[in-house]
Amino acid sequence: MVAREKALDFDHGCRMRSTLEERRADAIIQRLRSEDEENVYAQAAPRTGYGGQQHPRFPGDHFLSNKHLIDQTSLFRVAQHMPKGGHLHIHFNACLAPQVLLNLAKEMDRMFITSDIPLVSDNDFINFDRCEIQFSLLSPEKETPGDLFSQTYQPRQTMRFRDFLDRFPGYYATDSTNVDEWLFEKLMFHEEEAHHHLQTASGAWEKFNGRTRMMKGLFNYATAYRRYTRLCLEDFMKDNISYAEIRPNFMTSNQLWSDDGTQLIDNKGIMELIIEEVINFQTDMKKQGKFFGGLKVIYCTPRSFAPAQIDAALTECLKFKQMWPEWIAGFDLVGEESKGRPIKDFIPELLKFQEDCDRDGVEIPFLFHCGETLDMGTDTDGNLVDALLLKSKRIGHGFALAKHPYVMQHMKERGVCLELCPISNEILGLTPRVSGHTMYQLLANNVHCTVSSDNGTLFRSSLSHDFYQVLVGKADMGLFGWKQLALWSLEHACLSESEYNRVFSDWEQKWKEFIKWMIEEYGEQPKVV
Repeated sequence: MVAREKALDFDHGCRMRSTLEERRADAIIQRLRSEDEENVYAQAAPRTGYGGQQHPRFPGDHFLSNKHLIDQTSLFRVAQHMPKGGHLHIHFNACLAPQVLLNLAKEMDRMFITSDIPLVSDNDFINFDRCEIQFSLLSPEKETPGDLFSQTYQPRQTMRFRDFLDRFPGYYATDSTNVDEWLFEKLMFHEEEAHHHLQTASGAWEKFNGRTRMMKGLFNYATAYRRYTRLCLEDFMKDNISYAEIRPNFMTSNQLWSDDGTQLIDNKGIMELIIEEVINFQTDMKKQGKFFGGLKVIYCTPRSFAPAQIDAALTECLKFKQMWPEWIAGFDLVGEESKGRPIKDFIPELLKFQEDCDRDGVEIPFLFHCGETLDMGTDTDGNLVDALLLKSKRIGHGFALAKHPYVMQHMKERGVCLELCPISNEILGLTPRVSGHTMYQLLANNVHCTVSSDNGTLFRSSLSHDFYQVLVGKADMGLFGWKQLALWSLEHACLSESEYNRVFSDWEQKWKEFIKWMIEEYGEQPKVV
Protein backbone atom coordinates (compact mmCIF):
# COMPACT_ATOMS: atom_id res chain seq x y z
CA MET A 1 0.00 0.00 0.00
CA VAL A 2 2.83 2.39 0.86
CA ALA A 3 4.55 1.59 -2.44
CA ARG A 4 1.33 2.24 -4.33
CA GLU A 5 0.91 5.61 -2.64
CA LYS A 6 4.53 6.51 -3.39
CA ALA A 7 3.86 5.77 -7.05
CA LEU A 8 1.21 8.50 -6.97
CA ASP A 9 3.59 11.13 -5.53
CA PHE A 10 3.90 14.33 -7.57
CA ASP A 11 7.67 13.77 -7.83
CA HIS A 12 7.43 10.07 -8.77
CA GLY A 13 8.34 10.71 -12.41
CA CYS A 14 11.50 12.61 -11.46
CA ARG A 15 12.45 9.85 -9.04
CA MET A 16 11.93 7.09 -11.62
CA ARG A 17 13.95 8.96 -14.28
CA SER A 18 16.71 9.94 -11.87
CA THR A 19 20.40 9.33 -12.43
CA LEU A 20 22.66 7.64 -9.90
CA GLU A 21 24.18 11.06 -9.16
CA GLU A 22 20.73 12.53 -8.42
CA ARG A 23 19.94 9.69 -6.03
CA ARG A 24 23.23 10.34 -4.26
CA ALA A 25 22.40 14.03 -4.06
CA ASP A 26 18.95 13.23 -2.65
CA ALA A 27 20.56 11.09 0.06
CA ILE A 28 22.86 14.01 0.87
CA ILE A 29 19.85 16.29 1.31
CA GLN A 30 18.27 13.87 3.76
CA ARG A 31 21.54 13.60 5.69
CA LEU A 32 21.96 17.38 5.78
CA ARG A 33 18.42 17.71 7.09
CA SER A 34 19.37 15.54 10.10
CA GLU A 35 22.74 17.22 10.59
CA ASP A 36 21.18 20.69 10.54
CA GLU A 37 18.64 19.61 13.12
CA GLU A 38 21.42 18.38 15.40
CA ASN A 39 24.06 21.04 14.74
CA VAL A 40 21.90 24.16 14.36
CA TYR A 41 18.42 23.77 15.80
CA ALA A 42 19.28 21.55 18.77
CA GLN A 43 22.16 23.87 19.70
CA ALA A 44 19.93 26.95 19.84
CA ALA A 45 18.49 27.89 23.22
CA PRO A 46 14.87 26.81 23.69
CA ARG A 47 12.22 29.49 23.83
CA THR A 48 10.21 30.15 26.95
CA GLY A 49 6.46 30.05 26.55
CA TYR A 50 3.41 30.32 28.76
CA GLY A 51 4.01 29.27 32.35
CA GLY A 52 7.73 28.93 31.71
CA GLN A 53 7.30 25.99 29.30
CA GLN A 54 10.47 25.39 27.28
CA HIS A 55 10.05 24.99 23.52
CA PRO A 56 12.99 23.44 21.61
CA ARG A 57 13.85 24.94 18.24
CA PHE A 58 12.98 22.93 15.15
CA PRO A 59 12.99 23.32 11.34
CA GLY A 60 9.61 24.33 10.02
CA ASP A 61 8.73 26.55 12.98
CA HIS A 62 7.62 30.15 12.35
CA PHE A 63 9.80 31.43 9.52
CA LEU A 64 10.42 34.80 11.16
CA SER A 65 11.56 33.13 14.37
CA ASN A 66 13.79 30.67 12.50
CA LYS A 67 15.27 33.00 9.87
CA HIS A 68 18.64 33.46 11.64
CA LEU A 69 18.90 29.69 12.17
CA ILE A 70 17.90 28.83 8.60
CA ASP A 71 20.68 31.04 7.27
CA GLN A 72 23.23 28.95 9.23
CA THR A 73 22.13 25.59 7.80
CA SER A 74 23.82 23.52 5.12
CA LEU A 75 20.44 22.75 3.58
CA PHE A 76 19.76 26.44 2.99
CA ARG A 77 23.15 26.77 1.31
CA VAL A 78 22.10 23.93 -0.99
CA ALA A 79 18.79 25.71 -1.67
CA GLN A 80 20.70 28.85 -2.67
CA HIS A 81 22.75 26.87 -5.20
CA MET A 82 19.75 25.05 -6.65
CA PRO A 83 18.70 26.12 -10.20
CA LYS A 84 15.12 27.20 -9.56
CA GLY A 85 13.79 27.63 -13.08
CA GLY A 86 11.21 30.40 -13.34
CA HIS A 87 10.14 32.85 -10.64
CA LEU A 88 6.52 33.42 -11.59
CA HIS A 89 4.99 35.33 -8.66
CA ILE A 90 6.96 38.32 -7.45
CA HIS A 91 5.69 41.84 -6.85
CA PHE A 92 8.21 44.14 -8.41
CA ASN A 93 8.27 46.76 -5.68
CA ALA A 94 9.23 44.21 -2.99
CA CYS A 95 12.03 42.06 -4.40
CA LEU A 96 15.17 43.37 -2.71
CA ALA A 97 16.44 44.07 0.80
CA PRO A 98 15.00 47.33 2.22
CA GLN A 99 18.35 49.09 2.40
CA VAL A 100 18.51 49.17 -1.41
CA LEU A 101 15.72 51.72 -1.83
CA LEU A 102 16.40 53.52 1.45
CA ASN A 103 20.03 54.09 0.50
CA LEU A 104 18.96 55.41 -2.90
CA ALA A 105 16.50 57.76 -1.20
CA LYS A 106 19.32 59.28 0.87
CA GLU A 107 20.94 60.47 -2.35
CA MET A 108 17.84 62.36 -3.54
CA ASP A 109 17.65 66.06 -2.74
CA ARG A 110 13.87 66.20 -3.26
CA MET A 111 12.98 63.15 -1.13
CA PHE A 112 10.57 63.86 1.74
CA ILE A 113 9.26 61.77 4.61
CA THR A 114 5.84 61.99 6.29
CA SER A 115 4.01 60.32 9.17
CA ASP A 116 0.41 59.92 10.29
CA ILE A 117 1.29 60.89 13.88
CA PRO A 118 4.05 63.00 15.52
CA LEU A 119 7.24 61.16 16.46
CA VAL A 120 7.37 62.19 20.10
CA SER A 121 8.76 60.36 23.13
CA ASP A 122 5.51 60.09 25.14
CA ASN A 123 4.53 56.68 26.58
CA ASP A 124 7.93 55.09 26.04
CA PHE A 125 8.21 56.18 22.39
CA ILE A 126 4.98 54.38 21.42
CA ASN A 127 4.44 56.67 18.41
CA PHE A 128 7.76 55.53 16.93
CA ASP A 129 6.28 52.02 16.83
CA ARG A 130 2.73 52.92 15.80
CA CYS A 131 3.45 55.47 13.07
CA GLU A 132 2.98 54.76 9.37
CA ILE A 133 5.85 56.33 7.47
CA GLN A 134 5.55 57.32 3.82
CA PHE A 135 7.97 58.83 1.32
CA SER A 136 7.40 61.24 -1.58
CA LEU A 137 9.62 62.84 -4.18
CA LEU A 138 8.26 66.40 -4.37
CA SER A 139 8.76 69.56 -6.36
CA PRO A 140 8.94 72.73 -4.18
CA GLU A 141 5.33 73.82 -4.70
CA LYS A 142 4.05 70.47 -3.38
CA GLU A 143 5.82 70.69 -0.03
CA THR A 144 3.72 71.10 3.13
CA PRO A 145 6.52 71.61 5.66
CA GLY A 146 6.29 70.21 9.17
CA ASP A 147 8.51 68.89 11.95
CA LEU A 148 7.90 65.18 12.51
CA PHE A 149 9.45 65.45 15.98
CA SER A 150 7.09 68.21 17.19
CA GLN A 151 3.89 67.79 19.23
CA THR A 152 2.23 70.21 16.78
CA TYR A 153 3.03 68.09 13.70
CA GLN A 154 -0.01 67.46 11.49
CA PRO A 155 -0.50 64.18 9.57
CA ARG A 156 1.38 63.98 6.26
CA GLN A 157 3.21 67.28 6.58
CA THR A 158 6.49 66.89 4.70
CA MET A 159 10.01 66.91 6.09
CA ARG A 160 13.11 66.66 3.94
CA PHE A 161 14.49 63.14 4.35
CA ARG A 162 18.06 64.35 4.83
CA ASP A 163 16.93 66.60 7.69
CA PHE A 164 15.03 63.71 9.25
CA LEU A 165 18.15 61.51 9.14
CA ASP A 166 20.26 64.20 10.78
CA ARG A 167 17.79 64.92 13.58
CA PHE A 168 16.53 61.41 14.37
CA PRO A 169 19.34 60.49 16.85
CA GLY A 170 18.43 63.45 19.05
CA TYR A 171 14.86 62.21 19.51
CA TYR A 172 15.20 58.42 19.48
CA ALA A 173 18.61 57.69 20.96
CA THR A 174 18.91 54.07 22.10
CA ASP A 175 21.84 51.73 22.46
CA SER A 176 20.43 49.23 19.98
CA THR A 177 18.68 51.25 17.27
CA ASN A 178 19.99 53.83 14.81
CA VAL A 179 17.94 55.54 12.13
CA ASP A 180 18.80 52.99 9.43
CA GLU A 181 17.79 50.05 11.61
CA TRP A 182 14.58 51.82 12.63
CA LEU A 183 13.61 52.40 8.99
CA PHE A 184 14.51 48.83 7.99
CA GLU A 185 12.35 47.48 10.79
CA LYS A 186 9.44 49.69 9.73
CA LEU A 187 9.51 47.99 6.33
CA MET A 188 9.73 44.35 7.45
CA PHE A 189 7.42 42.03 9.37
CA HIS A 190 8.33 40.88 12.88
CA GLU A 191 7.53 37.49 14.38
CA GLU A 192 5.44 38.94 17.22
CA GLU A 193 3.50 41.01 14.71
CA ALA A 194 2.68 38.02 12.50
CA HIS A 195 2.03 35.45 15.25
CA HIS A 196 0.71 37.39 18.26
CA HIS A 197 -2.28 35.56 19.74
CA LEU A 198 -4.53 38.53 18.90
CA GLN A 199 -3.35 38.81 15.30
CA THR A 200 -5.66 37.88 12.42
CA ALA A 201 -5.21 37.58 8.67
CA SER A 202 -7.02 40.90 8.34
CA GLY A 203 -4.71 42.51 10.89
CA ALA A 204 -1.62 41.16 9.14
CA TRP A 205 -2.90 42.60 5.86
CA GLU A 206 -3.39 45.97 7.56
CA LYS A 207 0.32 46.00 8.43
CA PHE A 208 1.21 44.70 4.96
CA ASN A 209 -0.71 47.48 3.23
CA GLY A 210 1.01 50.10 5.38
CA ARG A 211 4.38 48.76 4.33
CA THR A 212 3.48 48.75 0.65
CA ARG A 213 2.47 52.40 0.99
CA MET A 214 5.88 53.07 2.55
CA MET A 215 7.58 51.25 -0.34
CA LYS A 216 5.65 53.18 -2.98
CA GLY A 217 7.37 56.52 -2.47
CA LEU A 218 10.80 54.89 -2.33
CA PHE A 219 10.20 53.24 -5.68
CA ASN A 220 8.33 55.66 -7.94
CA TYR A 221 11.01 57.96 -9.32
CA ALA A 222 13.22 57.41 -12.34
CA THR A 223 16.63 56.84 -10.75
CA ALA A 224 15.31 54.39 -8.17
CA TYR A 225 13.21 52.44 -10.68
CA ARG A 226 16.05 52.11 -13.14
CA ARG A 227 18.72 51.15 -10.60
CA TYR A 228 16.32 48.88 -8.77
CA THR A 229 15.49 47.03 -11.99
CA ARG A 230 19.15 46.34 -12.65
CA LEU A 231 19.82 45.22 -9.07
CA CYS A 232 16.77 42.98 -9.19
CA LEU A 233 18.06 41.23 -12.30
CA GLU A 234 21.43 40.75 -10.62
CA ASP A 235 19.66 39.29 -7.59
CA PHE A 236 17.74 36.84 -9.78
CA MET A 237 21.04 35.59 -11.15
CA LYS A 238 22.55 35.35 -7.67
CA ASP A 239 19.60 33.26 -6.46
CA ASN A 240 19.93 30.94 -9.48
CA ILE A 241 16.68 32.01 -11.13
CA SER A 242 16.69 31.39 -14.89
CA TYR A 243 13.66 33.48 -15.87
CA ALA A 244 11.12 35.73 -14.14
CA GLU A 245 7.66 37.17 -14.61
CA ILE A 246 7.34 40.32 -12.52
CA ARG A 247 4.18 42.04 -11.31
CA PRO A 248 4.42 45.85 -11.42
CA ASN A 249 1.25 47.78 -10.59
CA PHE A 250 -0.09 49.86 -13.46
CA MET A 251 -2.36 52.68 -12.35
CA THR A 252 -2.39 56.46 -12.50
CA SER A 253 -1.20 56.95 -8.91
CA ASN A 254 1.72 54.55 -9.42
CA GLN A 255 3.36 56.40 -12.29
CA LEU A 256 6.98 57.48 -11.96
CA TRP A 257 8.30 60.94 -11.30
CA SER A 258 11.41 62.55 -12.67
CA ASP A 259 14.11 62.94 -10.04
CA ASP A 260 13.16 66.56 -9.36
CA GLY A 261 9.50 65.67 -8.87
CA THR A 262 8.26 67.91 -11.69
CA GLN A 263 7.44 65.49 -14.53
CA LEU A 264 5.43 62.27 -14.70
CA ILE A 265 6.57 59.14 -16.53
CA ASP A 266 3.48 57.21 -17.63
CA ASN A 267 2.92 53.45 -17.83
CA LYS A 268 4.34 53.33 -21.35
CA GLY A 269 7.50 54.99 -20.08
CA ILE A 270 7.73 52.43 -17.27
CA MET A 271 7.56 49.57 -19.77
CA GLU A 272 10.24 51.20 -21.93
CA LEU A 273 12.49 51.59 -18.89
CA ILE A 274 12.09 47.94 -17.85
CA ILE A 275 12.73 46.66 -21.37
CA GLU A 276 15.82 48.82 -21.79
CA GLU A 277 17.31 47.63 -18.50
CA VAL A 278 16.62 43.95 -19.23
CA ILE A 279 18.15 44.17 -22.72
CA ASN A 280 21.23 45.92 -21.34
CA PHE A 281 21.55 43.33 -18.58
CA GLN A 282 21.28 40.36 -20.94
CA THR A 283 23.86 41.97 -23.24
CA ASP A 284 26.25 42.42 -20.32
CA MET A 285 25.71 38.83 -19.17
CA LYS A 286 26.39 37.51 -22.67
CA LYS A 287 29.69 39.43 -22.77
CA GLN A 288 30.62 37.73 -19.49
CA GLY A 289 29.72 34.29 -20.85
CA LYS A 290 26.65 34.05 -18.61
CA PHE A 291 23.01 33.37 -19.45
CA PHE A 292 19.81 34.90 -18.11
CA GLY A 293 16.66 33.60 -19.76
CA GLY A 294 14.77 36.86 -19.63
CA LEU A 295 11.96 38.66 -17.91
CA LYS A 296 8.35 39.39 -18.79
CA VAL A 297 5.75 41.69 -17.27
CA ILE A 298 2.40 40.64 -15.85
CA TYR A 299 0.15 43.67 -16.20
CA CYS A 300 -1.37 44.19 -12.73
CA THR A 301 -4.01 46.60 -11.51
CA PRO A 302 -5.90 46.76 -8.17
CA ARG A 303 -8.97 44.59 -7.66
CA SER A 304 -10.40 47.45 -5.58
CA PHE A 305 -10.95 49.49 -8.76
CA ALA A 306 -14.36 50.13 -10.32
CA PRO A 307 -15.29 48.16 -13.47
CA ALA A 308 -14.65 51.21 -15.69
CA GLN A 309 -11.09 51.47 -14.35
CA ILE A 310 -10.51 47.76 -14.92
CA ASP A 311 -11.80 48.16 -18.47
CA ALA A 312 -9.29 50.97 -19.07
CA ALA A 313 -6.49 48.82 -17.64
CA LEU A 314 -7.43 45.89 -19.89
CA THR A 315 -7.42 48.20 -22.90
CA GLU A 316 -3.93 49.43 -22.02
CA CYS A 317 -2.72 45.87 -21.40
CA LEU A 318 -3.84 44.85 -24.90
CA LYS A 319 -2.18 47.94 -26.35
CA PHE A 320 1.09 47.06 -24.59
CA LYS A 321 0.91 43.46 -25.87
CA GLN A 322 0.56 44.76 -29.41
CA MET A 323 3.50 47.14 -28.89
CA TRP A 324 5.73 44.60 -27.11
CA PRO A 325 4.42 41.08 -27.86
CA GLU A 326 7.45 39.37 -26.31
CA TRP A 327 7.32 41.33 -23.05
CA ILE A 328 3.73 41.11 -21.76
CA ALA A 329 3.07 37.77 -20.05
CA GLY A 330 -0.52 38.17 -18.86
CA PHE A 331 -3.03 40.11 -16.77
CA ASP A 332 -3.80 40.01 -13.04
CA LEU A 333 -5.86 41.75 -10.36
CA VAL A 334 -3.96 42.43 -7.14
CA GLY A 335 -4.60 43.54 -3.57
CA GLU A 336 -6.18 42.03 -0.47
CA GLU A 337 -8.66 39.55 -1.88
CA SER A 338 -11.26 39.76 0.89
CA LYS A 339 -11.35 43.58 0.79
CA GLY A 340 -11.26 44.07 -2.97
CA ARG A 341 -14.00 43.32 -5.48
CA PRO A 342 -14.53 39.66 -6.46
CA ILE A 343 -13.70 38.62 -10.00
CA LYS A 344 -17.42 38.27 -10.79
CA ASP A 345 -17.77 42.07 -10.58
CA PHE A 346 -15.64 42.35 -13.73
CA ILE A 347 -17.02 39.48 -15.82
CA PRO A 348 -18.31 41.71 -18.68
CA GLU A 349 -15.00 43.57 -18.93
CA LEU A 350 -12.92 40.38 -18.77
CA LEU A 351 -15.00 38.58 -21.40
CA LYS A 352 -14.83 41.59 -23.71
CA PHE A 353 -11.05 41.62 -23.25
CA GLN A 354 -10.83 37.98 -24.32
CA GLU A 355 -12.95 38.76 -27.39
CA ASP A 356 -10.71 41.72 -28.24
CA CYS A 357 -7.61 39.54 -27.92
CA ASP A 358 -9.14 36.90 -30.21
CA ARG A 359 -10.10 39.59 -32.71
CA ASP A 360 -6.56 40.98 -32.78
CA GLY A 361 -4.88 37.57 -32.81
CA VAL A 362 -2.98 37.96 -29.54
CA GLU A 363 -2.85 35.78 -26.45
CA ILE A 364 -2.86 37.41 -23.00
CA PRO A 365 -3.68 34.79 -20.37
CA PHE A 366 -5.25 35.62 -17.05
CA LEU A 367 -2.93 34.88 -14.11
CA PHE A 368 -5.30 35.72 -11.30
CA HIS A 369 -4.54 36.06 -7.62
CA CYS A 370 -7.25 33.99 -5.96
CA GLY A 371 -7.82 31.52 -3.15
CA GLU A 372 -5.49 33.55 -0.91
CA THR A 373 -7.95 33.20 1.95
CA LEU A 374 -9.31 31.12 4.83
CA ASP A 375 -12.88 32.08 3.89
CA MET A 376 -15.31 29.36 2.88
CA GLY A 377 -18.57 29.93 1.06
CA THR A 378 -17.92 33.60 0.26
CA ASP A 379 -17.24 35.58 -2.90
CA THR A 380 -13.57 35.53 -1.90
CA ASP A 381 -13.00 31.80 -2.23
CA GLY A 382 -15.58 31.83 -5.03
CA ASN A 383 -12.95 33.64 -7.10
CA LEU A 384 -11.45 30.20 -7.77
CA VAL A 385 -14.56 29.19 -9.72
CA ASP A 386 -14.62 32.37 -11.79
CA ALA A 387 -10.89 32.11 -12.50
CA LEU A 388 -11.44 28.58 -13.79
CA LEU A 389 -14.40 29.60 -15.97
CA LEU A 390 -12.36 32.51 -17.38
CA LYS A 391 -9.62 30.03 -18.35
CA SER A 392 -6.92 31.45 -16.09
CA LYS A 393 -3.58 29.90 -17.08
CA ARG A 394 -2.19 30.05 -13.53
CA ILE A 395 -3.53 30.89 -10.08
CA GLY A 396 -1.64 33.12 -7.68
CA HIS A 397 -1.55 31.39 -4.27
CA GLY A 398 -4.60 29.10 -4.55
CA PHE A 399 -4.37 28.28 -0.84
CA ALA A 400 -8.13 27.63 -0.61
CA LEU A 401 -8.23 25.23 -3.57
CA ALA A 402 -7.78 22.18 -1.31
CA LYS A 403 -11.28 22.88 0.06
CA HIS A 404 -12.84 22.74 -3.42
CA PRO A 405 -12.29 19.19 -4.77
CA TYR A 406 -14.50 19.62 -7.83
CA VAL A 407 -12.79 22.86 -8.85
CA MET A 408 -9.42 21.20 -8.17
CA GLN A 409 -10.32 18.31 -10.46
CA HIS A 410 -11.20 20.66 -13.32
CA MET A 411 -8.08 22.77 -12.79
CA LYS A 412 -5.98 19.63 -13.10
CA GLU A 413 -7.81 18.64 -16.29
CA ARG A 414 -7.20 22.08 -17.79
CA GLY A 415 -3.54 22.18 -16.75
CA VAL A 416 -3.88 25.18 -14.44
CA CYS A 417 -0.80 25.72 -12.29
CA LEU A 418 -0.64 27.28 -8.80
CA GLU A 419 1.95 29.86 -7.81
CA LEU A 420 2.72 28.81 -4.22
CA CYS A 421 4.00 31.48 -1.81
CA PRO A 422 4.46 29.56 1.47
CA ILE A 423 6.30 32.20 3.52
CA SER A 424 3.84 34.89 2.44
CA ASN A 425 0.86 32.72 3.37
CA GLU A 426 2.33 32.01 6.80
CA ILE A 427 3.11 35.64 7.64
CA LEU A 428 -0.25 36.88 6.35
CA GLY A 429 -2.13 34.50 8.61
CA LEU A 430 -3.25 31.57 6.45
CA THR A 431 -1.19 28.94 8.33
CA PRO A 432 0.87 29.18 11.53
CA ARG A 433 3.65 26.92 10.20
CA VAL A 434 4.70 25.60 6.81
CA SER A 435 3.77 22.00 7.67
CA GLY A 436 0.12 23.08 7.81
CA HIS A 437 0.19 24.66 4.35
CA THR A 438 -2.37 23.27 1.92
CA MET A 439 0.32 22.86 -0.76
CA TYR A 440 1.09 19.36 0.52
CA GLN A 441 -2.55 18.33 0.01
CA LEU A 442 -2.54 19.94 -3.43
CA LEU A 443 0.71 18.26 -4.44
CA ALA A 444 -0.59 14.93 -3.11
CA ASN A 445 -3.43 15.36 -5.60
CA ASN A 446 -0.92 16.12 -8.36
CA VAL A 447 -1.96 19.74 -8.83
CA HIS A 448 0.87 21.42 -10.73
CA CYS A 449 2.59 24.03 -8.57
CA THR A 450 5.52 26.44 -8.62
CA VAL A 451 7.29 28.17 -5.72
CA SER A 452 7.56 31.97 -5.43
CA SER A 453 8.52 34.59 -2.85
CA ASP A 454 5.66 37.09 -3.43
CA ASN A 455 6.96 40.12 -1.45
CA GLY A 456 10.38 39.09 -0.18
CA THR A 457 11.38 42.58 1.01
CA LEU A 458 8.61 42.66 3.59
CA PHE A 459 9.03 39.03 4.67
CA ARG A 460 12.86 39.06 5.07
CA SER A 461 13.03 36.27 2.51
CA SER A 462 14.36 35.17 -0.87
CA LEU A 463 13.15 32.46 -3.23
CA SER A 464 15.78 30.17 -1.69
CA HIS A 465 14.06 30.59 1.67
CA ASP A 466 10.72 29.51 0.18
CA PHE A 467 12.29 26.41 -1.39
CA TYR A 468 13.92 25.62 1.97
CA GLN A 469 10.58 25.93 3.76
CA VAL A 470 8.82 23.71 1.22
CA LEU A 471 11.38 20.99 1.89
CA VAL A 472 11.52 21.10 5.71
CA GLY A 473 7.72 21.24 6.01
CA LYS A 474 7.41 17.62 4.88
CA ALA A 475 9.71 14.87 6.14
CA ASP A 476 9.90 12.94 2.87
CA MET A 477 10.29 15.95 0.57
CA GLY A 478 13.67 15.96 -1.14
CA LEU A 479 15.62 16.67 -4.28
CA PHE A 480 13.02 15.19 -6.62
CA GLY A 481 10.27 17.39 -5.20
CA TRP A 482 12.46 20.43 -5.76
CA LYS A 483 13.22 19.30 -9.30
CA GLN A 484 9.57 18.77 -10.23
CA LEU A 485 8.62 22.20 -8.88
CA ALA A 486 11.39 23.80 -10.93
CA LEU A 487 10.36 21.89 -14.07
CA TRP A 488 6.75 23.00 -13.67
CA SER A 489 7.88 26.61 -13.25
CA LEU A 490 9.28 26.53 -16.78
CA GLU A 491 6.51 24.38 -18.25
CA HIS A 492 3.84 26.82 -17.06
CA ALA A 493 5.74 30.04 -17.75
CA CYS A 494 4.43 32.37 -20.45
CA LEU A 495 7.14 31.36 -22.91
CA SER A 496 6.98 30.60 -26.61
CA GLU A 497 8.29 27.20 -27.70
CA SER A 498 11.62 28.66 -28.80
CA GLU A 499 11.95 30.71 -25.59
CA TYR A 500 11.16 27.66 -23.49
CA ASN A 501 13.68 25.48 -25.31
CA ARG A 502 16.41 28.06 -24.80
CA VAL A 503 15.71 28.56 -21.08
CA PHE A 504 15.17 24.86 -20.39
CA SER A 505 18.41 23.86 -22.11
CA ASP A 506 20.38 26.24 -19.90
CA TRP A 507 18.50 25.14 -16.76
CA GLU A 508 19.13 21.47 -17.54
CA GLN A 509 22.88 22.06 -17.79
CA LYS A 510 22.90 24.06 -14.56
CA TRP A 511 20.98 21.28 -12.82
CA LYS A 512 23.67 18.78 -13.75
CA GLU A 513 26.34 21.15 -12.45
CA PHE A 514 24.35 21.61 -9.23
CA ILE A 515 24.20 17.85 -8.63
CA LYS A 516 27.93 17.56 -9.26
CA TRP A 517 28.63 20.47 -6.88
CA MET A 518 26.52 18.93 -4.12
CA ILE A 519 28.31 15.58 -4.30
CA GLU A 520 31.73 17.23 -4.34
CA GLU A 521 30.85 19.62 -1.52
CA TYR A 522 29.03 17.30 0.88
CA GLY A 523 30.14 13.79 0.03
CA GLU A 524 27.86 10.92 -0.80
CA GLN A 525 27.16 8.98 2.36
CA PRO A 526 25.33 6.82 2.99
CA LYS A 527 25.91 4.82 -0.18
CA VAL A 528 22.95 4.71 -2.53
CA VAL A 529 22.12 2.07 -5.10
